[in-house]
Amino acid sequence: MSAFVTLQDVVKEYKMGEVTITAAGGVNFEIEKGEFCVIVGPSGAGKTTVLNILGGMDSCTRGKVIVDGKDISALSPKELISYRRFDIGFVSSFTIWCRT
Repeated sequence: MSAFVTLQDVVKEYKMGEVTITAAGGVNFEIEKGEFCVIVGPSGAGKTTVLNILGGMDSCTRGKVIVDGKDISALSPKELISYRRFDIGFVSSFTIWCRT
């Protein structure tokens, strides 16, 4: 049985001129259905970036984000709107829920 949420080698980079800033570098984790998960780390570690990617508000530069069997990292902008509208929501800037 596969996890409900899977992040595989997720990388988010921002390019500013000739400088590349890595906001999340090779993030991997799984969350099982019904599991409570806490994402912790020092300031600047990429926690908010990862949550924004998982919430469909940002996209990863590389890697896969799979939620309930759907690879949301491969969704079009229009499909991401539907995902945000019907499948996931933010209770606060650091708490998210997934429809089961």
